[in-house]
Amino acid sequence: MHVAVVDDNETWCFVMKHFLSRHGFTVSTFNDPYVFLEEAAKFDLALIDFSIPPRRHQKDTDGPELIHTLKRRLAKPPMLVLISAYFTDDILNNIQELYPEADACLSKNVDLERILQEVQQLLLDVDSDGHKG
Repeated sequence: MHVAVVDDNETWCFVMKHFLSRHGFTVSTFNDPYVFLEEAAKFDLALIDFSIPPRRHQKDTDGPELIHTLKRRLAKPPMLVLISAYFTDDILNNIQELYPEADACLSKNVDLERILQEVQQLLLDVDSDGHKG
């Protein structure tokens, strides 16, 4: 499975790439959401940071806006997961109502094994045609 990590935090991208790669995933990282937009169709799942500050020459975008754009542009978008260090358990209980276009929402404030379990479960929920089951 091919996973994208879209986050302006290069350290987080590095950690996630190496951790998920050790567990059998092919992982690509993107610090620029506009570069990811051009390649998004080739991924099975994307972990998209909630807050992605724009570069000086770009218009403002964030994780929810990126997910919205992908859902409009792609007939078969990857599984799109909104992730943030700001998501507490209380927020996660209600976040799906606020961002229904996200296929899932996760917190960075858990151990990597839990993120791995969530990613594996999400990918199990996708059938071979790329549709959620």
